[in-house]
Amino acid sequence: MQGISYLHANGIVHRDIKLDNILLDGKGNVKIGDFGVSKKITQNELLFEQCGTPAYIAPEIVRELGYKGYPVDIWSAGICLYAILYGNVPFKASNGNDLN
Repeated sequence: MQGISYLHANGIVHRDIKLDNILLDGKGNVKIGDFGVSKKITQNELLFEQCGTPAYIAPEIVRELGYKGYPVDIWSAGICLYAILYGNVPFKASNGNDLN
């Protein structure tokens, strides 16, 4: 969570937090990777791009009504925690439409 907090404190929303993008370096330090869909945002900016990995994507992204960036990373981090504890993700779909 420190990495996500750092990003958010610097106005960056990652939008694709998932187990594949959480890395360990040679000393066991956790790193966040793949900033391909990340975005620098301003306070209370409303985003409309649908991006991220379907199994980890926040409901507000799927709804396509606009979303504030930071909570979507927290949702995805929660999905990661669930997957670590239970061995699979709680929602499975190949695309956003299947999650509706």
